Amino acid sequence: IKPSTQVTYLSDIETRRSILKKIGIDHVIELEFSSAIQQLSSDEFVGALGDRIGLISLILGPGAMIGSDRAGVEKLSAISIHKDIDFIGVPAVVVDGEAVSSSVIRIAIVSGNCELASKMLGRNYSITGTVAHGEKRGREIGFPTANIEPEFPATVPDNGIYATTVDVDGGVHNAATSIGVRPTFETDGGRTIEAFLLDFDGDLYTKRLRLEFVQRLRAEVAFDSVEQLVTQMNKDVEQTRQILATE
Repeated sequence: IKPSTQVTYLSDIETRRSILKKIGIDHVIELEFSSAIQQLSSDEFVGALGDRIGLISLILGPGAMIGSDRAGVEKLSAISIHKDIDFIGVPAVVVDGEAVSSSVIRIAIVSGNCELASKMLGRNYSITGTVAHGEKRGREIGFPTANIEPEFPATVPDNGIYATTVDVDGGVHNAATSIGVRPTFETDGGRTIEAFLLDFDGDLYTKRLRLEFVQRLRAEVAFDSVEQLVTQMNKDVEQTRQILATE
């Protein structure tokens, strides 16, 4: 609809389906939001749902509007041709004094506030991706990392070090994860997501994994030497152990 607008997501389709199933939704019908659907009026859209799935009630989130005429719960309820349909408006959920919305959650994530994002989502924020070959610098200094390439345009947390968990091959492992440009080694490198799995020995290349963010430890820092970096990374690993031991 707006090709020039860059949108990042809080979950992929697979995760959404899984969450809906867990909360008791029996069927999910996925519609591609095309220009044809965009141009439908609220009457036409509600009518189409009635024809196709026998609509008897429609739940709208806070501020939700339907159709090209932007109809809300009150307007929809007042239309006589929809008298047999129950339109239900859901009030906003408030967390830490702020109404929950995808925009607010994105802001929390990109600022590194994993705790607030988790409260609002009802789960830890996660990114699913495939492990790709990297520069292997972590391996050279004793911290082999999985270089994760997200499968979808994910909302990526702020640069820094995070206490995380990694779900791979059905097993869950604690991990210290670095997001950033590796300033100790490079001055113009691109952003990477690199997870060091604690107490793990195995080949992760091409593996698909899910990375869950629990807490941000610190900001990304350029160290004067590799030795200083390694010392700090050992501290990061120990702090990660302590944080995840209480989860």
